[in-house]
Amino acid sequence: MSNMLLNDKAIEILAEFCSDYNKKIYGRQIAGKLKINQKTASNVLNRLEKEGILKYSTEGKNKYYFINKLNSQIKDILKIVEIARKNKFTQKYTRMKDLFYELEKRAKGIVIIFGSYANFASSKESDLDVFVLGSIKEVNDLEDLYKIKINLVKSNKDKIDKEDIFIKEIIKNHIIIKGVEEFIDLIWL
Repeated sequence: MSNMLLNDKAIEILAEFCSDYNKKIYGRQIAGKLKINQKTASNVLNRLEKEGILKYSTEGKNKYYFINKLNSQIKDILKIVEIARKNKFTQKYTRMKDLFYELEKRAKGIVIIFGSYANFASSKESDLDVFVLGSIKEVNDLEDLYKIKINLVKSNKDKIDKEDIFIKEIIKNHIIIKGVEEFIDLIWL
């Protein structure tokens, strides 16, 4: 694996591909969304491409970057990026770090935060949207302890339809609390 992954900008840029592993993104689009200099974005994208992490296709004068699924280490790289996203999330919501840990402990399977918290757009009135692929013990005591409504949605891995609107939204906007590798494998194709 490359030293590039230690670079915060590279992780930030690669995180843009976590909403859809088949996504093609124009460099200027990334620079605008992340509010970084276009030249910086271009340099990082070019280095990621040279390292075989990303590939690109040219459409007109534009370069569209996408994940290099032929790279044997790409799933490991995505795990690092998804974990970095989780770390950023828990840093933002430090007062609820123990709540996330409790959810992780009580669940068997994959635990994902979605909705306004995953968008980093929550307010005091926001409930915590939690998607569990598997099982989870009761969470009512956590709602009382942390004074937050937990909207728990449960399903099984074999019932996941990636064309379902709800599942598409979770894939697009998620923070994986538990089961990073399983989630990546589940939505890979």
